[in-house]
Amino acid sequence: MQWPEGWKDPAVLDLVKDTAIDYLLVPKGSGFAAVRSRARQLGIEVGDRDVAPNGVEIVKGSWPGVQWPTSGAGAGPTGVPWVDSNGWLIRLNRALHPDVAPWVEAPPPAKSVAAADSYLIAVADSAAHGGRWIVALDAPLAKGLAARDAESLATWKRLTAATGFFAAHKTWAEYLPVGVAGVVSDFTGDNEFFSRELLNLMGRAGLHYRILLKDRISAASFESLRAVSYTETTPPNPDLRRQILQFVQAGGMLIAAPIWGEVAGDLLSGAQPAGYKVRAVGKGRIALADEVPADPYSWAADAALLVSHRYDLVRFWNSGASRSFYTMSPERKQALVHLLFYAERGPDSATVRVAGRYRAVRGSTVDAPKLDDLAMQSQGDGVEVRLPQVSQYVALELDV
Repeated sequence: MQWPEGWKDPAVLDLVKDTAIDYLLVPKGSGFAAVRSRARQLGIEVGDRDVAPNGVEIVKGSWPGVQWPTSGAGAGPTGVPWVDSNGWLIRLNRALHPDVAPWVEAPPPAKSVAAADSYLIAVADSAAHGGRWIVALDAPLAKGLAARDAESLATWKRLTAATGFFAAHKTWAEYLPVGVAGVVSDFTGDNEFFSRELLNLMGRAGLHYRILLKDRISAASFESLRAVSYTETTPPNPDLRRQILQFVQAGGMLIAAPIWGEVAGDLLSGAQPAGYKVRAVGKGRIALADEVPADPYSWAADAALLVSHRYDLVRFWNSGASRSFYTMSPERKQALVHLLFYAERGPDSATVRVAGRYRAVRGSTVDAPKLDDLAMQSQGDGVEVRLPQVSQYVALELDV
């Protein structure tokens, strides 16, 4: 937690005591000496605000939620409104640095008052993807808590309930992401902007993906994928090309930038998708772009269409601004689908379809450890789950 500048009275630590908040990033200066001392007495670790503890990387994120354009904006390719999430950033950080825990620095927008449920989604957006949100309070809430204002305390109770919920489910971070598309890149240097923004925008497009670091790819990397995307600024090395072509020849799809090179294979009959030439290669296909990709938004949208929405892993009805993160337990006996609703309140009659054959489902939220009113119906290669009125986060556990 980022300790507020105005909290110099160590008595305010009573708010943190007995919660899942176990590390305080305290401002420098002698004015906070008493706070540091009492925190340590309570068994709460303390560090400088600008220094990450050992084994942790602090990453700069965005305040999650539905974002609306400022005056004069709105005609851009991402549309209006859009959802900001730190899920892609956390997943990428964990892939690049598996031995380091990502803590997300994403305070509420300046000069604003965040709703109580906005803090819930801030916690859940990071925790569902295996990270931790550094608790940061807007100025009115910090002031209200110091004064023990009833409304502020109710918001604080909801926030700490969310941190406690995820602290009680730490093993969920070990579940493995399920996807239909893979993004092959090193995500650095000349590839950094496009590849990272592609992850962000694939999430917005509802396309479930896996991150494939191009120097760590094996045959297992392609398991369950229907397509992989290659947008690097240099051609693949011979070994990477061989591995991707094996995936294609076995029935997968490659969506590639022109740098991939010439593709040997017959053009598919019928109309070609705009901007691509699609050829049959073995049992699979290669969709080679006509031009060097310049817009990650267009590439993400094209990828969703080329893969086809019929293979969407999660679909929502009556959910509002929503996203999902589909994971599988290491022993593959249980799926865990995180459902996140980014509006200021959760839906009251949403339905979600999850791809896969499952025999039972359990649901939980920060407010309800067990959702009693879940209704699941099998639909061939998927299940449909009807939700009761829920908060902005739901965990669905499905048994294989």
